[in-house]
Amino acid sequence: MKDALEVEKSRRIILSSGSEWQTRGLSREGAAAVRDRWRLEVERLRGSADLIDTIDTLAACGIKQELEERHWAREWPAVPSEARSLGGRWPGSRTGGFPESIPLRLPSDLAEKVLAACWHTSVDSIRKIRKWRDKYPGLVPPAVAPGPEEMSRLPDPLAEYERLAAKVTTVGDVYRSGIERGIEAAQLLSAARYPEPGSVEAEVAEPA
Repeated sequence: MKDALEVEKSRRIILSSGSEWQTRGLSREGAAAVRDRWRLEVERLRGSADLIDTIDTLAACGIKQELEERHWAREWPAVPSEARSLGGRWPGSRTGGFPESIPLRLPSDLAEKVLAACWHTSVDSIRKIRKWRDKYPGLVPPAVAPGPEEMSRLPDPLAEYERLAAKVTTVGDVYRSGIERGIEAAQLLSAARYPEPGSVEAEVAEPA
């Protein structure tokens, strides 16, 4: 992720060197207007995923793709307070993920859509998992989702739990997948703009 972001940060610096963004010789008012136009241009490029130079932009880009892939990029019912109070650690959620936490500042509407989508697609299974735990208080499900072979050896109560847990999607699940998609998107941008020597893109770009 760091390498992908560094390439895009360098591109932002190159873009900012354009003549339309220079303030030398301008009045204070004129310079302020140019800086504001540049700020808006950067926001536009980031919003359209044409500039992925921050972790937040990378994550937002990938999370939007993840929602589209899941067909979750739509309006959802309001999120109940129950979902917010759980803080993402819902019944059926797993441990694991990235080895270290990544603080994100996402647009509020995007974060709300992720929370709503995860909750409303998982709530039926969450409620069934709670009933399962009441019924089998002494059973401890595996910390990590079992593979097909392990699944075939699980006793019925635990296999039932795994089937229910597989239908629970947490906010963290979507964020992790989104960040992976965002990294890929940033790498594709870099590959398109700075093709390796000898590649098809580089050969096409060479002047005759």
